[in-house]
Amino acid sequence: MDRPAILKAFETNLWDRASFLAKARKDAEVQDAQDLLLVDSGLPCKPLNTIGRSTLHPRFAIDRIEAAVKRFRAKSSPFTWVLAPLSGHGTMEPALKDLGLACPEEEWIMAMPLDGNIPGNLPTGFDIKRVATTAAVEHFADVLSASSTPPDENLKTFFVDTKEAVIAPASPLRLYVGYVGPEPVAVLEAFNAHSVINFYAMAALASTRGKGYAAALLINGLREAKKVGVRMACLQTPEAGRALYERIGFKPVGRIAAYS
Repeated sequence: MDRPAILKAFETNLWDRASFLAKARKDAEVQDAQDLLLVDSGLPCKPLNTIGRSTLHPRFAIDRIEAAVKRFRAKSSPFTWVLAPLSGHGTMEPALKDLGLACPEEEWIMAMPLDGNIPGNLPTGFDIKRVATTAAVEHFADVLSASSTPPDENLKTFFVDTKEAVIAPASPLRLYVGYVGPEPVAVLEAFNAHSVINFYAMAALASTRGKGYAAALLINGLREAKKVGVRMACLQTPEAGRALYERIGFKPVGRIAAYS
């Protein structure tokens, strides 16, 4: 895949993932218009409330831009407006800043073809399992919510509420949990769609950080994706994480910004 094809696949995967589980939650709402995607999880949790996939022109569609922002502000619910290369990055920033939104740091979009060797070793005593039961969904949700700062119980509520969609046989969502003995200590979220696998949440409990568990989950996820014929992997990272992913084989292909 060339760079334009990678970015198109990455973004389509990104927006499908943003709305996938929200569509399965009773109190959530997804507004999926041709020129704008709005995902309201029904929970006051910034990572779960997304505005994106926008092709709105900030000069001619300011009313719709303001209305999308006011939807979340009216109920004091945190959210992010995501600007990706094909969805407003480079054109929407002034309009969002005028509405009081800010982006602490842009991130790199990185891609890796899966046609070669995937380097890295898995730590001994670390057991990786793909989530396939409702109990395992709860393990994933426990670690993910506990690993945020401060811990966010809304993340746990969201995944528990949508657990049947997570483990459905045709689900494009892949959740992994890493265990040390019986204890879940690290998690990884991936979404396999549109010819790419995108990696999203990677987290480990604070007590186990620095042991390579999150990296091991990523390496395992890459190898499993390759086995089933996936040929391209993508993720996003701040500048501080770029060198780590480059050592595995990822290369930067674009920039992405999240305004809130």
